[in-house]
Amino acid sequence: MSTRLTERLREALRARSFPQDPRGEAADLARAVARGGGPSVRAVVFFGSRKTSAGYDPWSAYDFFVITRDYRGFYEALRAAGAARRSPALVASLNAILPPNQISILEGEAGHEARAKCAVISMRAFLRETSEERRDHFCVGRLFQPTEVLFAADEAAAEQVLDGLVSAHRATYGWVRPWLPARFGAEGYCRTLLQVSLSGEIRPETGGRADALFEAQQRDLVPVYSILLEDLAAAGELVPGGGATYALARPANAPERRRLEAYFRRSKVRATARWPKYMVTFEDWLEYIRRKAERHTGQEIVFTDRERRMPLVFLWPRVFRYLRDRR
Repeated sequence: MSTRLTERLREALRARSFPQDPRGEAADLARAVARGGGPSVRAVVFFGSRKTSAGYDPWSAYDFFVITRDYRGFYEALRAAGAARRSPALVASLNAILPPNQISILEGEAGHEARAKCAVISMRAFLRETSEERRDHFCVGRLFQPTEVLFAADEAAAEQVLDGLVSAHRATYGWVRPWLPARFGAEGYCRTLLQVSLSGEIRPETGGRADALFEAQQRDLVPVYSILLEDLAAAGELVPGGGATYALARPANAPERRRLEAYFRRSKVRATARWPKYMVTFEDWLEYIRRKAERHTGQEIVFTDRERRMPLVFLWPRVFRYLRDRR
């Protein structure tokens, strides 16, 4: 692969994802999370609907990856700062199982708080989960989209996070190939990425979400993926055509498609397996997912007393009905 083009991709992501002087509520909240987590915090990466302005409302949380040096030190610092109530030993041990953990941190005065929904992951796991060695789609499914690094502990941490972002973008070609159109440009590539990624996860979004995300993100997505496609063409993976379009040099075959379908199925299993630990790690988790589901479906959701008391037992029929209706 061309060294020059590879460096262009890295520098494009550096320019897009590393603001010189981050300001605003997201930046303030990221710094608060970093302060609360103490010296264990290596970086805070902003992503999601608040970042892209794609379908959020006043209840929407700010989505962060919080990348740490060690889990126990992070949770002990949060507990000491009054930002977490759970046992640091318990939550840290859960973080080592199917990372990341999801936690909720509120900052601000009562009634005017901003909520940070933090995916907590070690730097080692972050770099693995954005590489070809990843175990599921959770990290790459979020980090191939626009992000901002709102806090980095030092230059070394910033460069490691950039390594992960570059790797997550390059990895898209590996998991999207079987679903690409016969000919595609950067726009078609990005639309296909969003469609395939959303369909490969258990998410509350209804039909049309991929198109809405593309419309909100295209100004950030298209320039970066234009460089990636040039990179792939220089490596012989793509055949250039007219109008900045490409075709696969190696058509995807049935075994490749089956392998990737199995990858997405495995990712869904791993995502579902994380849910029980989120009940422990995420404060007020049931109310949060109710509001999130209402936002994406446009329907009011009222839990019964029985569902609130024992959600892991009695909430499953509602989940299955939602997934059936969404299909």
